[in-house]
Amino acid sequence: MTREPLVDHGQTLNSPVGKVIGFVNGKVEFEAFADVLLAAGYPATAVTVLQGEDGIHLLERMDENRFFFSDSEDSIIQTGIEELKRGHYAVSIEVTDREHAVDIANLAKPHSGHGFVYFGTWVNERLSN
Repeated sequence: MTREPLVDHGQTLNSPVGKVIGFVNGKVEFEAFADVLLAAGYPATAVTVLQGEDGIHLLERMDENRFFFSDSEDSIIQTGIEELKRGHYAVSIEVTDREHAVDIANLAKPHSGHGFVYFGTWVNERLSN
């Protein structure tokens, strides 16, 4: 699994649809969560990690160029910026359905995982606080 956060090269992040997005408190916690994701069969290619100033810039750019289905996408961007400012990691995992999103949120909890939100095609759902 690529465990390095994305580096900002001026690119634009993709829409959150089909993903579960949440936060972990630090590098150690993220590494443990990444190990659990791999062991559970989630491919490295399905995971995107943001951290630090690069992550903040990527989210700010997404916020400037957004056209989303609901306010929850705007909310996750603002929450993501605040989480990254605290030194936390933002993790986005591509999922095929809600069941996988719930599984990932549950796998994250023991590793300081919080704020996980599932973005389905027609529904957004907060899965953890």
